[in-house]
Amino acid sequence: MKIYHSIMNYSKIFSHGKLFKQNSNFKIKNQMSKISSIDHERTTSGDFFVSKLLDSFKVPYKNQFTCLLVRCGFCNNTSLYINKITGWFICSHCLRYGDWSIFKSHVNKNNERICVPTPKVFEAGKDFKNKADNLMHFKSLKTSSKKSILKSLNMEELKIQDLDRIPGLYVNSENSSLYLTMMLNNKTVVGYKEIKLENSLNQKTVPDDCCWGIAQVPPLTSNHSQSAIIVDDFKHLLVLVGHQSSHHIICLPHGVRKLPQELLPSLEYFNRLILWFGNDQIAWNSARTFAKKLIENRCYFIRPTDDQPSPYLAFKLGLNIDKILKTADKMVHPSIIQFSTIRNEVYAELQNHDKTLGMKWTKFPALNKIIGGHRRGELTLLTGPTGSGKTTFISEYSLDLAEQGLPTLWGSFEIRNQRLAKIMLQQFAKEPVHLNLDLFDNLADQFEKLPLYFLTFHGPQPLNMVMDAVVNAVYVYDIGHVIIDNVQFMMGIGAKYDMGSERFWQQDSIIAEFRRFATYSNCHVTLVMHPRKEKDVEQLSINSIFGTAKATQEADNILIIQNKIMESLQIKKYLQVSKNRYSGNLGVMSLEFNKQSLSFSQEKT
Repeated sequence: MKIYHSIMNYSKIFSHGKLFKQNSNFKIKNQMSKISSIDHERTTSGDFFVSKLLDSFKVPYKNQFTCLLVRCGFCNNTSLYINKITGWFICSHCLRYGDWSIFKSHVNKNNERICVPTPKVFEAGKDFKNKADNLMHFKSLKTSSKKSILKSLNMEELKIQDLDRIPGLYVNSENSSLYLTMMLNNKTVVGYKEIKLENSLNQKTVPDDCCWGIAQVPPLTSNHSQSAIIVDDFKHLLVLVGHQSSHHIICLPHGVRKLPQELLPSLEYFNRLILWFGNDQIAWNSARTFAKKLIENRCYFIRPTDDQPSPYLAFKLGLNIDKILKTADKMVHPSIIQFSTIRNEVYAELQNHDKTLGMKWTKFPALNKIIGGHRRGELTLLTGPTGSGKTTFISEYSLDLAEQGLPTLWGSFEIRNQRLAKIMLQQFAKEPVHLNLDLFDNLADQFEKLPLYFLTFHGPQPLNMVMDAVVNAVYVYDIGHVIIDNVQFMMGIGAKYDMGSERFWQQDSIIAEFRRFATYSNCHVTLVMHPRKEKDVEQLSINSIFGTAKATQEADNILIIQNKIMESLQIKKYLQVSKNRYSGNLGVMSLEFNKQSLSFSQEKT
């Protein structure tokens, strides 16, 4: 509910080749102020204000894992799910949906019929219905055709009769593509996956931006199991269906990229969820992030070790799938634990040492050598002299990771989103876009596919409003990297913060809040900070960061852009890693600025 007023995707910045002009009125700020006051009414169980407000409306509800189930005022069926955190709702019967404000207006108008438009996301269901005339259900194919399809997938060992029971598996008339339907609450087709048989890695989900359904296959025997194995890939689903597991098998539409809140109602039936993804760094982090959204105490995780790879690899290697499933550990641990509780996780990190170093930058290989990579749950500080290129560098630094699939949220308080997006687009294009406007539409279409989101705040903002938007972004969009540029724009609001030690106290509060957030949310936070006023001839150090020692103590990484004046009076820039809590490695990375592409990127060595 709250997030949509303060965050926008890149696609909302550009529209039909023109810069999008943002609304500059104060409605957003007023709305966010109301939200901040409501947020203090969270219950001790961690739920937000939704259940309390339903009580005040005298609306009966059934408390479930992530949603509250109520009678729909539109169709009178008990099929309307309200997200406990955001207030977003959807009726699985009549498909009406909306944010909390729409639901509240509906209740306040005594069930007066409100016109709710059909979301574009459901157009994918209509699209599949149109395709269905030229599709055949897998079960209806000849045995020879089925064997040919399995051979194309390199899965000849699977039993054909097991795959016949997948309800939404289709093939086109040329036997060149498979289609797997995505269902909302196992009732309505709202999307589909298309898999090219000539290259099974070539999979696409329709709609690509946000599919509201899942692929679900019940167990072979009707044992009323409320346990499900969640996988991130179509081939993993086929393997587990062929294994005849006693669990429901569920395939997510967007893999490990994201888990939209719109999927949660379809998962409410299950009291035990086993997350079995790949054993790379992105899958590892996504499982932990998804578990928080799914409610940790019902989630179990297959630890990513060499003898517990993804379902497809386990199948191809001839590993015992039942044995692997028995190793599933609970995602949540008590506040005080013994080594035995985390033994398997420690082993997984040791065995996957290179992967736990973090996601590697493709444009900054020297930075990988120094700090290993970009790791979730850490706090990074970036500082440098005024005009040294902090924003330009950090935009490319974050863009590199977003291009690899890391959902990223930008809070640019110093420059407007249009200007920031223009810089990032030029870095993405690696050439001046304004000199090649005929390429704009194609570049913008590609850029829109990146998991980039932008806070709409600009100028000085109070911490509580910023944190409200950031916390919700992590929940709704599975954000893994937050950039705040810069911290000083959350300071000095109000007379009592105008001078001296009060400003230092406020900055310490900001640093402490982002430190707590990064650790709890398993999200990397990068804060841009101005240095103290020092002589231009002096090189900056950790002690140059504005404020008390709180910032440098809390940070995991400290990056400093240094300007070095050569004898020729030419200014050379380099990035100095002054703190690296993970490994202790320190060092410098040269920064050669390319004005044509606005880039500091390095050639791979």
